[in-house]
Amino acid sequence: MAAYRMDGGRLFYVEHECASAGSEKPDSRHVIDNRVHNDRYVVRMFYIGDLSASRVSANEFAYMTDGVNGAGDANAYVNCPLCGSRGRIALDRNNLIEMKESFSQAAIAQSPFR
Repeated sequence: MAAYRMDGGRLFYVEHECASAGSEKPDSRHVIDNRVHNDRYVVRMFYIGDLSASRVSANEFAYMTDGVNGAGDANAYVNCPLCGSRGRIALDRNNLIEMKESFSQAAIAQSPFR
């Protein structure tokens, strides 16, 4: 439910959630000790909206990665890197994304998961 700005520009890492991990029968690669793990991952996206906004619509982002399926809006998805299932932008209960000011490159390099 957050987008993390990279280097002060319009590049962001946007949280996505795996459809399988959130289902009643999650893929076994998401299950450790009968609990779901690594249900979120980040995808690099380009922000096209107002940089001073604190909460924005999924439609304010454009995908920059290969493997995008769909129209590139809130219904588009990028497959989960862990299990290959559909993964969409994670939205809050108001269907918005919180804008965060930074996310370290080291954290991205270590793992695409939270």
